[in-house]
Amino acid sequence: MITMRELSLKNEWWVNDRYQVEEVKLPRRDLFFLIEDNLDHPLMLNIVGLRRVGKSTILKQIIGQLLKQVKATNIFYFLFDYSTQIQKPEFLDEVLSVYFKDVLNKPSLSLQDKVYVLLDEVQYIEDWQSVLKRYYDLSGKKIKFIVTGSQSILLKGKFRESLAGRVFDYYLPPLSFREFVRINYGNVKIAEQFDLLKLPEFFGELSSYDAYYGAEVAKLSREYIVTGQFPETNHLPTVEMRHEYIAESVIGKVVEDCIRIFSIEKPDEFKLIVRHLLNNVSSVFEQTNIGREIALSRATLDKYLEYLKESYIFEILYKHHKSPIKQGRILKKIYTPCVNFTCALNHYKESHIDEVPQAFGKIIENVIYNVLAQKYKGNDINEVLSFWRQGEKEIDFLVSHNDKQLPIEVKFTNSVSPRDLTPTTDYMRKKKTEFGVVVTRSELGKKEVNGQVLYYMPYYLILMMI
Repeated sequence: MITMRELSLKNEWWVNDRYQVEEVKLPRRDLFFLIEDNLDHPLMLNIVGLRRVGKSTILKQIIGQLLKQVKATNIFYFLFDYSTQIQKPEFLDEVLSVYFKDVLNKPSLSLQDKVYVLLDEVQYIEDWQSVLKRYYDLSGKKIKFIVTGSQSILLKGKFRESLAGRVFDYYLPPLSFREFVRINYGNVKIAEQFDLLKLPEFFGELSSYDAYYGAEVAKLSREYIVTGQFPETNHLPTVEMRHEYIAESVIGKVVEDCIRIFSIEKPDEFKLIVRHLLNNVSSVFEQTNIGREIALSRATLDKYLEYLKESYIFEILYKHHKSPIKQGRILKKIYTPCVNFTCALNHYKESHIDEVPQAFGKIIENVIYNVLAQKYKGNDINEVLSFWRQGEKEIDFLVSHNDKQLPIEVKFTNSVSPRDLTPTTDYMRKKKTEFGVVVTRSELGKKEVNGQVLYYMPYYLILMMI
């Protein structure tokens, strides 16, 4: 049975009025400010995302902020751990019961003031939603729950239904390039965020920015792509140590969680498909071909991919189609939210960007997908991100907004010929698009190619969209 003393050890501010939360000294991720703005809102806040992206740090920083405003015992933090704790909902119920009964002396939840309950990695508790729902309803919305988790499956189906109307969900992605620079290189000037759909309006400003800061930003982008998408990697002295951290503390742990949570019977087979897919990011996902290569049935492969999507290892981009229903049945491409994974598994260093550019072409395309997905995907029902393909012709990305379409082609090479851009310019001519974008290695400029207007943008400038 959990005791009040055990809870006090995890909540030192209850007994030490001079206690300082160390995480307050760390740089704040962008999501911290959104969570802070919603502390007074009655709904629960649920932060989900990959391991090691900073969910726990945000909770600790919120605690540091709350200690300036509310009574110390009205702030309760608990970290759940699969290896050392009971995973049944009764354990969560017991933890909360001891807190309200022995710490607050409010076993009936007749609370006068708001109480802040922060539960870290709550996905390790079975049916945690039902327990929180009961406490939330009984307290008359006086409990502000803030929870974190690493599995999006916990936000769907019966889990979602049990908390309907009671929770806000927030996804914490790996560091954006803007956050990476701000956290690690605060003295570097970063361009203002921009929208590619309005590129002609500020292209001149971006050109001026690139002239002054482009070389420095390009250099930092290499570190970001290879090892810089996690807050802690910058503190590790060598690229080998950073790769090991990413491979073991992130990929390895996520795979272990999947195997355990989804009761995967053939773990070695599952690990093989993870490695295979991470080595083939930005590629068309052909279940039949992949299944044949790894000797997996299509049903098993689809199931594995769904688990990995739920765990934030992969995302799917669909081929452009007028019908959203048919879209899900046609060609799809696979991307990872964190290209550091692919670099870590292949031991890529920053120098490899020059030495093996053919390998980094797909990685750069994946990075551009990450930016576009966060900028456009899901923002509005009229904004859709997809790719276009007809026969052997392909356009990497299409951003559709209302009645406009923006084709975006990634060409990570030293030179791009008009012939390379024929599918893009033919599509633009047919659809009568105003302009298109070519993402390049370093070239910046506005050109007329095959009779169409194209803006050439270095990949590192695209990174600053978000």
